[in-house]
Amino acid sequence: MKKLREKWRNALLRPAIYAFSVRFLAALAVILVVNYLVGKNTPRFLGLSFLLLALLFVALAWIAYLRMDGVTLPKPLMTRVNLRKKPKRQYGDMIDYIDEKPGPTFEELEDQEKDLCLLLADAACCVIYLVLSFFF
Repeated sequence: MKKLREKWRNALLRPAIYAFSVRFLAALAVILVVNYLVGKNTPRFLGLSFLLLALLFVALAWIAYLRMDGVTLPKPLMTRVNLRKKPKRQYGDMIDYIDEKPGPTFEELEDQEKDLCLLLADAACCVIYLVLSFFF
């Protein structure tokens, strides 16, 4: 736990929140689509689905923690896939631009900081889906 506190900076909050929101909403969309396609609108099905997602996020958080600890995956599995392409358009000047930069993006972070953001995002998703599984 001390290792996590040493690596934490306030600038990592924004990438962690972005990673959390993307992961939470994508998993929720998958569960709702599966619930719609299967046709079981029972609370038990949703509860089990949320519990399954919580276990998945525990596994993802554990993998991120192991990466922070120095465990590496084989080379073909270590490649990070960047699905977003940078737009090729030019940006004009903004008159009301504030001089402060809002903070680093996820791509600008070091590998240890990326793993910390993913660990926090996965742990938060796990907690929320675990609580949701108790209500359904």
